[in-house]
Amino acid sequence: MSVIEETQLRGTLVAIDEINDRGGINGRPIIPIIYDPGSDVRSYGQYAKRLMVENGINTIFGCYTSASRKAVLPVVERLNGLLWYPTLYEGFEFSPNVIYTGATPNQNSVQLCKTMMEKFGNRFYFIGSDYIYPRESNRVMRELVQNNGGVVVGERYLKLEAERSEFTLILREIKQAQPDVIFSTVVGEFDDVPLPDLS
Repeated sequence: MSVIEETQLRGTLVAIDEINDRGGINGRPIIPIIYDPGSDVRSYGQYAKRLMVENGINTIFGCYTSASRKAVLPVVERLNGLLWYPTLYEGFEFSPNVIYTGATPNQNSVQLCKTMMEKFGNRFYFIGSDYIYPRESNRVMRELVQNNGGVVVGERYLKLEAERSEFTLILREIKQAQPDVIFSTVVGEFDDVPLPDLS
């Protein structure tokens, strides 16, 4: 998650600098306390507890995956803190202790599905990383595709740490299925090594 979470961290730090340059909040500067959970889901909850109990923090900015958010959620609810969750999410969850800043599938998938079917066709292939958001997003998209006369010709998930070679089998499967649309919810970083020849 480091690529995406790094951008979120930098964005938060820029905002803090801007607030501090204008005198802070009530004349006091914001001093960030930063922990790196290293994409380990359990660490998110542990660091959230440390921030709130040991560091006296009541507002947390962070998390990218739904699993990391769900690890922090019971902590902020129990200790009455506030989590600013800075990305899209699968919906189907509400907490007065979380400010969800991103879109949910009903806010983006409806229009996306309609546009893809009109421009490209009705045969969809889903590929995603194996965690909550891709599975829930694809569940919503599957219903939209099927309710509009389309068909899902394949659906595969890979672990977050998937190697490039693990995609080769799926790419061959996609080529054989001949979808009109590949709906990808894969996250992670990739190097610049060319994809294998699938012919």
